[in-house]
Amino acid sequence: MKLCSCSVLVSFMLGMMNVSAADMTATDPTISNDSPMEEVIVTGEWPGPQLWKISKGNHVVWMLGTLQPLPKSMVWKYTEVEQVLAQSQQVIGRTNVKPKVTIFGMLPLYLQFRKASKLADDQTLKDVLPAELYQRYQTLLSTYKIRDKDMERLHPIVAAGRLYQNVIEANGLTGKNDIQEMVFKLADRHNVKVNDFTLKVEAPKEILKEASQVPIAAEIACFDDTVAGLENDLTLLKKRAASWARGDVDALRKLIPVQTRTKCREAILSLQRVKEISDQVKSVWFNAITESLDRYNVALALGSVYDLIGKDGVLDQLRAAGYQVEGP
Repeated sequence: MKLCSCSVLVSFMLGMMNVSAADMTATDPTISNDSPMEEVIVTGEWPGPQLWKISKGNHVVWMLGTLQPLPKSMVWKYTEVEQVLAQSQQVIGRTNVKPKVTIFGMLPLYLQFRKASKLADDQTLKDVLPAELYQRYQTLLSTYKIRDKDMERLHPIVAAGRLYQNVIEANGLTGKNDIQEMVFKLADRHNVKVNDFTLKVEAPKEILKEASQVPIAAEIACFDDTVAGLENDLTLLKKRAASWARGDVDALRKLIPVQTRTKCREAILSLQRVKEISDQVKSVWFNAITESLDRYNVALALGSVYDLIGKDGVLDQLRAAGYQVEGP
């Protein structure tokens, strides 16, 4: 566990909103776990989705919709992105969230995070989860041969994220196939400036204290939602990953998640500071797109594909603001 990567709980919580089982549920009822799709897990070299083109006069932002998790054995064929980078003045990446703390304050913050992540009084998940839910959790561990003793002592909302990562890894998927990092390396190769925005969080210790106030009932509901998603929706998750790899945006649209399982998101956004930071992250990134369309002839931006194509998503917002949007 890296010190910096786990030193502030808000970063984890913003990620957990994507771990929510809502991300594994399809809007189209005809797309079920039994719906046919050749090769759910893809291997080898694949192109990913075509880029969207956002225009204002002669100024263009090309937008790549990213997705996690992706097939573990997939190699991304980035030919189109490299062609755009050859013309670009900048790359707009995701907004990162980091604590505003000195290097001397990092260790105490990390220790506080470790303490806040664990259940109090030597309790375990077996002590706090309903017996039926705990048994379903144990069944997942057994089915996918997961051995993670540390998970047993974590708060349910933290354990939910850990369980999700373990299960998707066991199913040929990974959150480590980071398309953004690959794009940054390509940008460096082409001497293109990278705007990798970082939002510095004030008083991170106070956020950790606030996070510890999430009711245990809300944490259990989040854990239940995650377990249900892993029990029922893994095939859909694999289909989404395969559709992204193949560049099949029509299939991705049919698999747009609906908010039927929202307990993790609700628990996290019940924290006022976390909600404010989440809103600010979205605002900083969206403003970077519009500012680029004012200043630069060509730029490349990266954002979650479902943030782009979802109802009232980024592409809809840009159209409503008067920008021309073209794409798959």
